[in-house]
Amino acid sequence: MQWDDVVSRIRMLHGFSRFVLPPLFSDLQKAADDGPIIILNASQFSCDALIIHSKDDPVHVPLDTTQTEVSELSSEFQSLAEQFGSSSHQLKLVGILRKLWDHFVHPIVQSLEESKVPPHSRIWWCPTAEFTLLPLHAAGPYEKSKDNLSDIYISSYTPTLATLIRARQQVSQDASSQHFVAIGQASPDRGKELRCVAPELAVVAQYLAPVVSFTSLEDGDATVDGVLDALNHNQWLHLACHGMPKRTQPFESSFSMRDGPLMIKDMIRSNWQNPEFAFLSACHTIVGDEKSLDESIHLAAAMQFCGFRSVIGSMWSVDDDAARQVVSAFYRKLTQIDDSRKLDCTCAAVALHKALKSLRNKIPLEQQIVFVHIGV
Repeated sequence: MQWDDVVSRIRMLHGFSRFVLPPLFSDLQKAADDGPIIILNASQFSCDALIIHSKDDPVHVPLDTTQTEVSELSSEFQSLAEQFGSSSHQLKLVGILRKLWDHFVHPIVQSLEESKVPPHSRIWWCPTAEFTLLPLHAAGPYEKSKDNLSDIYISSYTPTLATLIRARQQVSQDASSQHFVAIGQASPDRGKELRCVAPELAVVAQYLAPVVSFTSLEDGDATVDGVLDALNHNQWLHLACHGMPKRTQPFESSFSMRDGPLMIKDMIRSNWQNPEFAFLSACHTIVGDEKSLDESIHLAAAMQFCGFRSVIGSMWSVDDDAARQVVSAFYRKLTQIDDSRKLDCTCAAVALHKALKSLRNKIPLEQQIVFVHIGV
């Protein structure tokens, strides 16, 4: 009785009406205000997609596959991703992306079209289980006469519906001033030297310095404390360095700075003021743990948990030169979207989509699809 009384009193407080209760579907539906959310699940019983629309009932799309088949395809892709950079992987990659299209993504696209979701709309993927390790955004038939998913819709990801709802609610209170910091560490205390960090930061400065209050931290200044201090004074972040995921201890994952690792757990404790956007130009900032497939504490998700509303990260190893080209095309597109010369983090997914489209014949396929967007 005492427990019930305490819980009842808590639920009378503002914002706590659903304390220790599951959220209402009508509240979760708010995640789809700007486009449908596709939840993918694989279990021993069935493999399914659930499409959440902002107004209509959710749509169930049964997938003609098994959990074992999804797991095998995921393992096949992870093995292939470790070989990216060699000349023999291209046909294998296209083969996997075709399987993704045929077995999972195409039936979902057909359902979206039946629900009258217009072409070139934004959609959000919310994968669970074995689906979390697959590049759903890159699926397609890869035939000249047919459209791939990226020709039909603009994909983003979200770890959960609640995360996306929070990101939409966290609108900056002070939109009058925008502060951007670009941080690059080419010579970390551990790991190989990154030769393209300085040119990449120069490209970022070229596009952003005329638009926002811009600061750059490089090499000797890019220390753990220096970065944490910079993050307390900037809402926009570009980070070019090594990403060091620890899949068994995700909060020990880090970015490599000059004097040591910048840990996720330290970043989450930071008191950042209205963080808006982060571009993580580092390897393996999206992928989680194969043994804990539903755990979404990866480097990019950590930035969302820290309050960043919109994040771009990579799913596997990034080629230095390709990253520089993607970064250049991205910020060029981002600064062209709004004539007010104000940055808008909700335009990041569209800017990335346009940037990658412009680079289709200039960089290898695996580098065209390595960067993904999560958040608003």
